[in-house]
Amino acid sequence: MEEREHVNILLRRMQNYLIREAKKTSVDPFRPLLAGENDLLLTLATGQSCRFLLEAGRRTSARRIPEGWKISIGPKIDRRALHRFLWKLLCEHQQGAIEELIREINTRTLQVRIQDVRLRYAVSQWGSCSSIGRISLNPALLFLPQELLEYVCIHELAHRLHRGHTKRYWREVERAFPAYRHVRTQLRSIRLRSL
Repeated sequence: MEEREHVNILLRRMQNYLIREAKKTSVDPFRPLLAGENDLLLTLATGQSCRFLLEAGRRTSARRIPEGWKISIGPKIDRRALHRFLWKLLCEHQQGAIEELIREINTRTLQVRIQDVRLRYAVSQWGSCSSIGRISLNPALLFLPQELLEYVCIHELAHRLHRGHTKRYWREVERAFPAYRHVRTQLRSIRLRSL
């Protein structure tokens, strides 16, 4: 009896979680390409744009063009692999812009030492900061309002001062980004799409 009640509680929690997740806005910029379109122009939070042109080919490869990428799609690539490939190309295209943005934000706010900045897609987090100062940002941030992108940058930069989410850590975040509570609430209403 006790086991059955425990299982029922877990099932209710899972159902509530799924209901909450379904209400969130999903970041899914490549949906048109994955649905069969062959030309997509994306406008990014950095103010830049990036075009993805798809064509059939013997193998999957990509070639830079002035406005983005021309991509040859091989017959053996599946939807998931194509999705991962598109995110990888976007990361490559925006790497310089995101490095410049985070260095500008750092100079203007916390002025901490950072070693490296990377764009890397993750399904469970917006960003991370390693103990040696390597900041990784999720490229899905490029499709959110600029203030959300800036908040995540500051959130990760603040980890160079305090590793955990302590009161002192949040004071640093607030000093650099006074409206962080409001923006953090907005960010919680957005869901990362699994690949």
